[in-house]
Amino acid sequence: MVLKDFILPSEIYERFKAFHELMSNKIREILLVSSPYDAFILEEDGSLASRIINEYRGLNLSQPPRVTRTSSAYAALELLNERVFDMVIAMPHLDEMDAFSLSLEIKNLRPDLPVILLAHSPRGIYPFPENKDSSGIDKTFIWSGNSDLLLALVKNAEDRLNVDFDTQKAKVRVLILVEDSPVYYSSFLPLIYKEVVRQTQAVLEDGLNEEHRLLTMRARPKILLAESYDEAMELYQKFRSYVFGIISDTRFPKRGKMVVDAGIQLLSQIGKEIPDLPLLLLSSEPENRKEAEKIPAVFLDKNSPNLLSEIHDFFMTSPCVRVS
Repeated sequence: MVLKDFILPSEIYERFKAFHELMSNKIREILLVSSPYDAFILEEDGSLASRIINEYRGLNLSQPPRVTRTSSAYAALELLNERVFDMVIAMPHLDEMDAFSLSLEIKNLRPDLPVILLAHSPRGIYPFPENKDSSGIDKTFIWSGNSDLLLALVKNAEDRLNVDFDTQKAKVRVLILVEDSPVYYSSFLPLIYKEVVRQTQAVLEDGLNEEHRLLTMRARPKILLAESYDEAMELYQKFRSYVFGIISDTRFPKRGKMVVDAGIQLLSQIGKEIPDLPLLLLSSEPENRKEAEKIPAVFLDKNSPNLLSEIHDFFMTSPCVRVS
């Protein structure tokens, strides 16, 4: 055995010591609350727990979360009193109370516990019904059978929980996605996370052992989702020193009202402040390509049949976006 296998240079030791402190808030226990029918549809091609485990193994990630399922809202509240959970995923149609009411009860018990609404379709739940208090729902995702989404919603919750400390501790980079449609961000986030994870793994040093690789993965860029102009600007201002790219829809709320060119305004403002920051404008209206050129920003048509692969190309061809 060689001595260097046991003694690291001081600077490398300090680096890995810092990595130990990153991603301290992990999603390890998930409570899934769904009707038997929703559970059947969700797990038609395999259990939710198995899908999450397979996604983690496929990307060489450690510690996949454990899933506990119940079909009873009242049983879910009892479980939250008895055990520690890091996330609740609620399906919309529950017998004893709807997901909106359940989320409020959960927040009364655990105000900081992430509560995700997972639906098979946006119909009936988005926009949120005006007669329902939706303040207990942190994020809404649309399930299309793509198990990549499970990884994305877990990692997105972890990023929100850890971004403040990790950026200050290790200057971890931040990518902001601005999109108010659950249908679209439920498609975009899985792709973005896979790109970031794979690129981070690709640039890891060959000499690192498995433990050090896993530690280094904790310093991967954070993906933050904003659903309005105001939320996006708040994130940008807060993490400006760490932002390495912004992907934005064109039409979304600004100051409580829907604005058709909010994304153009957002990217134009940020582009003036940081001219070399990679910017991507998404729109279902091809004429906005000219507006993107004025910013300047890369433009992608939401109606393109190759949209997801084109987003992949954006990551691969924008040097500042690539994780290195």
